[in-house]
Formats: sequence, C-alpha cells, structure tokens
Amino acid sequence: MHLAPAYGEDDYWLCRRNEIGLVNPVDDKGQFTAEVSDFAGQNVHEANPVIIKFLKARGVVVKDETIEHAYPHCWRCRTPLIYRAIDAWYFKVEAIKERFARH
Repeated sequence: MHLAPAYGEDDYWLCRRNEIGLVNPVDDKGQFTAEVSDFAGQNVHEANPVIIKFLKARGVVVKDETIEHAYPHCWRCRTPLIYRAIDAWYFKVEAIKERFARH
C-alpha cells in the first residue's frame, strides 16, 4: 500500500489534508526522472517488473500479488494513461463568451 499524491485525486487530497508533500518523478513522456535514479529514463509501465525484481532482490517486499482493477486508457489508441499532477490554469469562458460573439 502506498500513497502517490501526484498520480491520483484521492491520494492527492488525503496527502494534502495531512501535509504530505507532492513528489512527481515522471516526465511528460511517462518516464522516470533522475529523482528515481535506478530507473531514470524508463517508461513507468514497462519498469514495473524490473522494479518488483529490484525490490525482491533487496528483501523489502512483504507480499507480492496481482490485483485486477480498472485502469484508465486512452479512448482513441487504448494505451494506458497516467494521472499526473501538473500546474494548470483555466479561464471561466462563460463569463467572457459574449465579448467574442460580437466580433
């Protein structure tokens, strides 16, 4: 069990309520950054078996099992998606749409 506040809304809000900081070591291409030095440059999905082997070799795995669950995929190409926290800003377009309709 883990919490990943940069990769899921429930984790994000739980960590925020408990003042746990956000760490986001995955780049725009879905690869681990240098913060995850042992797996930097590897795709997060493809690295899963390598990471499990890495952890088992160090004797830090308490239990290993596969759990079936729903996972988000792109509706166009069907590839797995990664929920990832990013800085963003939004316009309240409804408040200004009339200005654009006049031109």
